[in-house]
Amino acid sequence: MTLQTAFRTVQNPQDTLWDVVVVGGGMVGAALALGLGKQGFEVLLLEQQAPQVEWRPDSPYQTRVSALTRASENILRNLGAWQGITARRYHPFVAMHVWDEVTAGEVHFSAQEMDEPNLGYTVENEIIQAALWEQLATCSKVRVLFGAKLKNLALETEQAGLVLEDIGTIQARLIVGADGAHSQVRQLASIGLDTHDYEQCAVVGCVKTELPHQDTCWQRYRKEGPFAYLAMNDNISSIAWYLPLEKMQWALSLSDEAFARELGEASDWKLGRVIEVAERAAFPLVRRHAEHYVKSGLALVGDAAHTIHPQAGQGVNLGLLDVAALIDVLVDARQQGKPIGRLSVLRRYERWRRGDNAVVQRSMEGFDWLFKQDASLKTVFRRGFLPLANRLAPIKNWLMSQALNGRDALPLLAKRSVED
Repeated sequence: MTLQTAFRTVQNPQDTLWDVVVVGGGMVGAALALGLGKQGFEVLLLEQQAPQVEWRPDSPYQTRVSALTRASENILRNLGAWQGITARRYHPFVAMHVWDEVTAGEVHFSAQEMDEPNLGYTVENEIIQAALWEQLATCSKVRVLFGAKLKNLALETEQAGLVLEDIGTIQARLIVGADGAHSQVRQLASIGLDTHDYEQCAVVGCVKTELPHQDTCWQRYRKEGPFAYLAMNDNISSIAWYLPLEKMQWALSLSDEAFARELGEASDWKLGRVIEVAERAAFPLVRRHAEHYVKSGLALVGDAAHTIHPQAGQGVNLGLLDVAALIDVLVDARQQGKPIGRLSVLRRYERWRRGDNAVVQRSMEGFDWLFKQDASLKTVFRRGFLPLANRLAPIKNWLMSQALNGRDALPLLAKRSVED
């Protein structure tokens, strides 16, 4: 079952001047379309096909999982999508344990120490997307166009235009690219990209372990790269196994039995043996950052604007913060009678989010550099730093507060839920 029939079909989208056209209906694009629709903007969402929303308790675990922060939880609650997540499958984790392969250093983060109910939630990406699309189906201000192929952009006039194959030009006050890391919108807008190849890959999937995960996310820094267990239901954990890029096909080609043994070795048997292996996937790791997030009549959000090393699970969280910040900027512009596609308006969004995203990108690269086992001085530093950080509660609590709640300048949607 899909939600495709639940939306009012758009027979002639070129006959309407849309407030916003969002290209891409993944987690970030769907959240943006929904949030703008709830604010009364006339939104057209372009997506190839509606996601599957039918779910059963015995549905197999998906390969891609996100660790949602408190800020992301608030955004999803305020959009009305959180209930759809909790009705399916999610798991709160209450602790994080980080340790180093070479030194004896380790750090343990606890929700109890921070007086928090948890440190976040692990949720399958498809469940987040499905919950958002359920809400989109109830939002009268959002229309969806399925299967349209983007051919070109026209940004030289006061109104932005998208040229679609077999349809023609659609006019909008603002076009938003939410179409992923290889964004066609970004390419057609001739926005450059700063990239860095980590020469690593991430192997992901869900497994069942012999020992319980204790509602804890476990991360071990190894010579080849980090290995993490993200706690999910029962003894199920999502894995994030980082390897040199040349080992990606090797990891995918292993039998389930051999794969399980390798995971046990990589985790130092922290959760005992891996006794069940679900579907696995792998992808190369590349840091990308758009040289600009905006042009006149155009904005980029989520992976279309930035991708990040996933070791701290911040990718979707940064994208949802982009969404909330852009909604704030557009609502303020409308209240002040300013055109929402004006470059000076959109630059406020860019200033708000681009620097923050860059800080998080570089911070993740800093961790990756620090824990690479390639220099004795770094080993000496880790041997002293990790035990010290573990003993100093103010440092630990500050680090976790930044990860859980984000930085100080939070958009309205990311603050305490309207349900509270």
